[in-house]
Amino acid sequence: MSNSSDPAFTGGALVPGGALADLRVVEFAQALAVPYCGKLLADMGADVVKIEPPRGDTYRLQRRTHVKHEGRDFAICNRGKRSVCLDLTQPTSADVVDKLVAEADVVLVSMKGADVPRYGLDYERLRKLRPNLVYLQNTPYGSEGPLAMQGGYDVLAMGLSGMSAVLASPEDDGATPRFVRPALADVVTGMLSALAVVTAIRHRDQTGEGQRVETSLFHTSLGLISNMFYRYEEIEGEHMDAFSDVLANLREEGAGFDQQQSAFRDHFGGWPAGNIYFRHYRTRNGFLSVGCLSPRLNERFREATGLVDPRGIRGFDEASAEGVKALDLLTAESEAIFAERTTEEWLAHLEKHSVPSARLNFPHEIFNDPQALANGYIESIEHPTLGTYQTVTSPIKMDGTPLSARGPSPALGAHTDDVLGEVGFSGTELRALREAKVVGRYDE
Repeated sequence: MSNSSDPAFTGGALVPGGALADLRVVEFAQALAVPYCGKLLADMGADVVKIEPPRGDTYRLQRRTHVKHEGRDFAICNRGKRSVCLDLTQPTSADVVDKLVAEADVVLVSMKGADVPRYGLDYERLRKLRPNLVYLQNTPYGSEGPLAMQGGYDVLAMGLSGMSAVLASPEDDGATPRFVRPALADVVTGMLSALAVVTAIRHRDQTGEGQRVETSLFHTSLGLISNMFYRYEEIEGEHMDAFSDVLANLREEGAGFDQQQSAFRDHFGGWPAGNIYFRHYRTRNGFLSVGCLSPRLNERFREATGLVDPRGIRGFDEASAEGVKALDLLTAESEAIFAERTTEEWLAHLEKHSVPSARLNFPHEIFNDPQALANGYIESIEHPTLGTYQTVTSPIKMDGTPLSARGPSPALGAHTDDVLGEVGFSGTELRALREAKVVGRYDE
């Protein structure tokens, strides 16, 4: 039997409070997308019970630590939860699932479509146990269509959606795309899932009715490129169709990803030649970013740099060969100017001219970034086995019901006895479940 009174065993005591403090969430999900949703709900105060298989969430195996069943990635996206170790492949696990769901306000499910009914986790069955249940199901590709029953990860959804074709950089050989990091489809799906759950709870508060909510990695990926994912038939239909022929020819010729991506950018255009106003620059000791989209901001940028943009000269034809050459020279001149001073010198100078600018950081530099620190975007968490680590706070601030990390990530199965006792299992029944290996850890 577990000793859940030991903080080192449980992963630490959870701090109560938050806007969702009266809600219980049961999470049947692994890896990142839906667990990230669960983390946000936990930060909002919900009691999030994470159901893990005997081997644990697969994220416990990612970037492992010196501690068994603990991974860096798992600790980041599962803070403030309670862990129940349950073998869903055992037929008698259905009784455990039923009692957990009957006491839940929200159920989060993310697994292959075929496994959902196999483990008795489909909405139609669970809503009979809790009629006003808010049930969120995340699918890789959506619940309909030829891929509906397949499993998947963000790398697949981002590839299918076209997002990787836009964001990925080529491998060193130029032939294939690197997979995109950070895991945008996963994290943003987690955020959207949390928003969807809170919205469904709001609806339930008004009507008393629960509902099924669906998110998908594929759909999120399409949403992330929505400012590029459109087709105005009368304006650019023929232009888009023409690129299909260009792409087909390149693939027939064996062109690498770098050539295909370059052709895409050339055909549809990115930023026009002479983009000096909205981009990153290399400085004498690093990099910085400038963002000037309005004519007034463009003017301030020119005042700060002393650059003369020929596009302001009457009669200048930027589409002509001479115009393109002049804009290329303008770009080279701007890059040379920024390389003359340090990042710190440029930031101070641009601020005097009210030019929007910022340092370009690498991730590890954020821990000492004064803006991040001043806003409380970084926090330290005490983990009983991993020690102290720093991570980003919830990306939402609320004055009345502040979000916070209510505890570290749990040890595998640390709260099995506590949670199952809360939903009605006696000590004798728990021992029987353990002996039958329906529930387990920590640590057997």
